[in-house]
Amino acid sequence: MDWDLDDSAIGGSGTDNIRRIPRQVEEADFERVDPPTDLWERIEASITSDSALSLREPLSREVPASMVVEYWIDASDVVADVGQSWASFAMDNDAHELAVPASDRTLWTYFNDDEIRELWQLLVERVRALQKKAHVSLRCDAHHARRWYDMTITPESDGRVHFRSVLAFDETRPPVSLLDINSVRDDGLRPVPLCSWCGRGEHGSLWLDIEELVQAARLLEQASLPPISYGICGSCRDEMSADLLVPGVVGEPTT
Repeated sequence: MDWDLDDSAIGGSGTDNIRRIPRQVEEADFERVDPPTDLWERIEASITSDSALSLREPLSREVPASMVVEYWIDASDVVADVGQSWASFAMDNDAHELAVPASDRTLWTYFNDDEIRELWQLLVERVRALQKKAHVSLRCDAHHARRWYDMTITPESDGRVHFRSVLAFDETRPPVSLLDINSVRDDGLRPVPLCSWCGRGEHGSLWLDIEELVQAARLLEQASLPPISYGICGSCRDEMSADLLVPGVVGEPTT
């Protein structure tokens, strides 16, 4: 920090005296003030109180309709209705066949991975049984963009469940051919597992960001790309499974 001192007002020697003051201050001149011994207990109590805001619960805010993706399932788990942004969301994510959901398909028929399907089924069962909302943060990338969504799952009358996802973050990136549905693929190659929660891909024993995976696996050097299989990585699976058992988080969400 710079100070502008006017020597004419206090004299040249006055300026020197002022500059010597910080060097003359001794440690004993300062009073040590320790925080209350129960400080952390009070902070923890405030966090765990009923009135505290859950870190997993998205803040209430007004968002444009284009940033909201929502759909409903009926008591039989059939996709009964979709929001106004659903079709454009499906098209933008190269899922053209989902722009108009079939009226005779349950939500679970859209899951190819058994483990993912079972986790979502368990979550929906808990939401219905407890009649409380659940909040889930998840990744939903397009080949040209990174996207994070905050999803709220709400029980409604007659066994209906409302899924509402709000775009929390969107970042354009150079297109990733591995995620492009129009890329030429060789079904004879081993599928690349991608995590539906965090968006990372499996390479050997590691789960890497998709750009790192493409480079590490040298996919751009191949004539055709391997297929993709969507599942869940170990860390996301453990976190999700634990949350389903913890009151007030996902399995038993707050009202």
